[in-house]
Amino acid sequence: MTCFRPDGHLTDEALAALIRGDALAELDRLEIAEHLAYCDPCLQRYTELLAEAPLLTPARSCQESLRRRIWRRAVQLGVNRYATAAAAVVLALTVLWGSAGLAGQTVRTEPTLLERAGTALTEWTDAWPQAWADALSGFSDLFENFGVSPRNDLTQGGTHP
Repeated sequence: MTCFRPDGHLTDEALAALIRGDALAELDRLEIAEHLAYCDPCLQRYTELLAEAPLLTPARSCQESLRRRIWRRAVQLGVNRYATAAAAVVLALTVLWGSAGLAGQTVRTEPTLLERAGTALTEWTDAWPQAWADALSGFSDLFENFGVSPRNDLTQGGTHP
């Protein structure tokens, strides 16, 4: 039995044998199954041959309603994303401009938080090199108190374990 037509599609005879459950060679069954896995026209013919009655067509297509729903969802996502960003910008500008207006109306007698932070940072940058040097000197003193270094021990006639 010939399974494939010259154009590469399955023959009607091969599809009918598959439906009837005829004994086909194992290689033929595998080739038919593989072909049906990627060839839509042959799969459609096979499905039509399997059905006792002709396949029903829907009364109306759902393609347009799906397109409308997808479009509405895309627009809604875009609007939500940009509306959130716009609200954040408006809030930031309100805080910025509102605080600038309040700063001009009040008389400040104590330094602001930013000024205090700048002062603390300046004091810290002036003090950290000395603190770092103290820590390193304490660390090096720890190793110096361990005793004679191996190099001095070898030069004085000792043996290296």
